[in-house]
Amino acid sequence: MSAALRPLVRQRSLNAWAGAIEQQSRVWLPLQLRGQGVGWLSVLWGASLVGATLWVQVFFSLDLDGVAALGSAVLIACCVGGATWYFQWAQRREAHCGWVADFQHRTLTPVGLSEQQTIELGPDHSLGCYLNGGDQDSSVAFQLELRHARRGPLAALTVVQLKGGSTKDIETLDRCVNRLVDRLGIRRSGASLLARSTTTKRGSVAGF
Repeated sequence: MSAALRPLVRQRSLNAWAGAIEQQSRVWLPLQLRGQGVGWLSVLWGASLVGATLWVQVFFSLDLDGVAALGSAVLIACCVGGATWYFQWAQRREAHCGWVADFQHRTLTPVGLSEQQTIELGPDHSLGCYLNGGDQDSSVAFQLELRHARRGPLAALTVVQLKGGSTKDIETLDRCVNRLVDRLGIRRSGASLLARSTTTKRGSVAGF
């Protein structure tokens, strides 16, 4: 089976994604690439804590009897379960949307994005990776963006969320951007993530 017809593997971790960019002729660019620790279990845990706090407040503020307290607990549990289910559903739906980068044909093909069309890449295109929120001490997010020299930003590709914002993960992501640029035959726009990370750390030290 040719590489073009082979089912495209959709990586779920930064390291697996980096390997695919290095080795495969086509690679999946998801809308969101999350780091470890971001999943439905963490959402369920957080929602459960909120639900339990809310139930305690309701119980003491309304002085509920046994049946009413049980009914309110069931209602809050249903809300927590519903919120967790919706988060899982949204994650599954989002996982099917993204871009296919074809290195041989130098194209970016949208999947599940009805407002986008296949982009044939040329020398006027560039790929940038920009800070997209977060906290260096807990988590940080970066946005991969395709730009055109005359038309400006064309498409927001992948948001990469790095838990902890470690230097090693930022180095891996920076290599991913460089390899995408090289294999797609386009330019890189913006500064290196490593240079930006160093500047941020120097600023933090000076501020301290």
